[in-house]
Amino acid sequence: MCSKYSITLSCVFIVILLLGSAQTVPAQDLAYSPAVTPTPFFTNIVEWRITNVTSEVVEWGFGSGAFWQADENQHIIFDIHQLADAEVHGIFTIGNLTIPTNDSRIAAELAFSIWPWFPGLISHITWATVDQRASDAASGLLVGELEILTTTTTKSYIYHQAAPGNQNTTLIYDKQTGILLEGYTEFFFLNDYHLGIELIGVTQVPTGTTYFVVLLAIICVSLIIAFVIIRRPSLGN
Repeated sequence: MCSKYSITLSCVFIVILLLGSAQTVPAQDLAYSPAVTPTPFFTNIVEWRITNVTSEVVEWGFGSGAFWQADENQHIIFDIHQLADAEVHGIFTIGNLTIPTNDSRIAAELAFSIWPWFPGLISHITWATVDQRASDAASGLLVGELEILTTTTTKSYIYHQAAPGNQNTTLIYDKQTGILLEGYTEFFFLNDYHLGIELIGVTQVPTGTTYFVVLLAIICVSLIIAFVIIRRPSLGN
């Protein structure tokens, strides 16, 4: 039965799957900002503060056995490890759950999306393509009203869908980086689900490769200094 918060999201997605399947998003015409792209030397950790959240347990993935529960003012963390196949991959933490996943999955699980458009926490920055896909989603399987607002620094997507899920979603992205600045979503499909977050910031963290290169450099410099010290007396003779 879909009577608990812990299976609300999964029930919604089951209904959607029965009505139609998700569209495959080709890699062309999609690009992420270099600001979120990990390198061999640094990964990017993005943090948000939870401003509003349902008090109940929420299931992560239908039948997965994974659940999360969070409180206001806790942090959501996405440790970005890789960009592959037009997708952001990394380690995601919300409340008591830490799990390896990708941005599209996060978008679906948190309902930061309009099926089958899953921008999530990190959007592509090819905004013309993003706008088109958002509009297609809002006029497709889950028909609703979508307002797209553009400023010099932000892109906002404000969505309202009366039925079957009574979904209201607002996603505000930084235009340059594609990072979600503010997000709020709610729907009332059998139960009340809601989640609001706001960006705290991005931290670059050195990888193991960085430490190895630094250590190697220190060893090389130390050997050169030692060689010079050893050679100096013989040169004096």
